[in-house]
Amino acid sequence: MHNKTILGVILALGAALLNGTVGFLSKGLFLENISPAAVSFYKCLLAFITLSCILVFNRKMQGEVKRLVTYIPQIVICSFLGIFVLYYFETSAYKFDTVPIVVFILLGSSAVTTFILSTFILKEKKNLFNYIGLILLIIGLCLMEFSHGLTIHISTGVLLAAIAGVGYGSFLVLTKKFSLDGGLSLIWYFMLFGVIYLFFPFYHSGMILPDSQNFLSLMALAILPTIGGFYCTTKALTLLAANKVQTLELTEPLFAMFFAFLLLGEYITGYELIGAFIILTAIYISEYQPNKQKITI
Repeated sequence: MHNKTILGVILALGAALLNGTVGFLSKGLFLENISPAAVSFYKCLLAFITLSCILVFNRKMQGEVKRLVTYIPQIVICSFLGIFVLYYFETSAYKFDTVPIVVFILLGSSAVTTFILSTFILKEKKNLFNYIGLILLIIGLCLMEFSHGLTIHISTGVLLAAIAGVGYGSFLVLTKKFSLDGGLSLIWYFMLFGVIYLFFPFYHSGMILPDSQNFLSLMALAILPTIGGFYCTTKALTLLAANKVQTLELTEPLFAMFFAFLLLGEYITGYELIGAFIILTAIYISEYQPNKQKITI
């Protein structure tokens, strides 16, 4: 294996590892009576401030910021879906349910949303593997939701995680539709408008200032999953094929489960575990079929 390939694998796994820290860091802040709205707002604000500091000293990034001005209407839409909806509802979901459940429901609902919207908005043709994957996804999601018995009520945590997943799936499709590309400069814009969006629920929940201990956790959220996860992903894409990077980053729920078990004592069992396995299998089948597969529907 070449050195570039090894580095690419490390970076892709690093992105999954960093993104897997969101759950336990958020729950740790909840224990300090920091609301989900405050966690979401401060995470975005600190990421924006950090990127702004980089922007001041990076001329290339400054040029990209100027270039992206013409895409502001599209960025505003994508920021609402990928920052406000994802951050606010994912963080809120951790208040009501375990980290593994939230991560898998978010992952599954995002995949279903991407499947549907990419068909109608991006006009992508689907093959047999895509449809098999969609069916398995729905089965996996149902197993996780109804693992404790059939009920007409959906738990609050699952509902919030599903909304976050729909927002993220929509964000991915529209970002591709609008051809948005700008590295950290694009993320700077996303955070800028994200701060504006997230201020409203933050204000409504009661504005508070974090103390020094909480600040460190919030800074970790801003740097590790928000900036670090994105950087590792984009860097890995320069060294590996995109499908290889995405496959490696499917390990994110596994890292999230590990952190949740180690630090919070949370885990999934029984039908929840089976459902989680089916969801991962479904996404793999749907997205990573052999390149020579020509069966379309």
